Amino acid sequence: MHLCLLDLLEFTGGRLRLSETPPHAGDLATIERICLAADDVQPGDVYWCLGAGPCDVELAFLRGALGVVAATACQPWPGRFSLAVEDTVFALERLVDGLRRAAAGEQESSAGSPELKDLQLPATESAANFPPTCGRLGESRSAARCRRIAA
Repeated sequence: MHLCLLDLLEFTGGRLRLSETPPHAGDLATIERICLAADDVQPGDVYWCLGAGPCDVELAFLRGALGVVAATACQPWPGRFSLAVEDTVFALERLVDGLRRAAAGEQESSAGSPELKDLQLPATESAANFPPTCGRLGESRSAARCRRIAA
């Protein structure tokens, strides 16, 4: 499952603050990785500041964090975001629960959904592939052809 900024906002129930020049993809910016320590942040990561104490938000942005999730609102750097939540630990738990539910829903929907597949069977005599190309039935092709049947 791909997680974007809107998903993060929905799962945590936080207050989103974009910089004056928001991330390139805006609300659909992809969240690749979440770090719990500012020292571990790499470009594109989201720094999740656990606890209500002061966090090293500036270091996270300096190291290239796409955004910061914290208990206190902070000013995001250009091209970045910040997400203020009341309780960072509870918000992280909500995120994990939401991701679990979404993953379970994807597995159920893909397991029970009928798919249209292409099945190719050898034809005993010359047959035309569907759809014909430029109005011709392809008479110049070999006799051992395949026809497509939807299964």
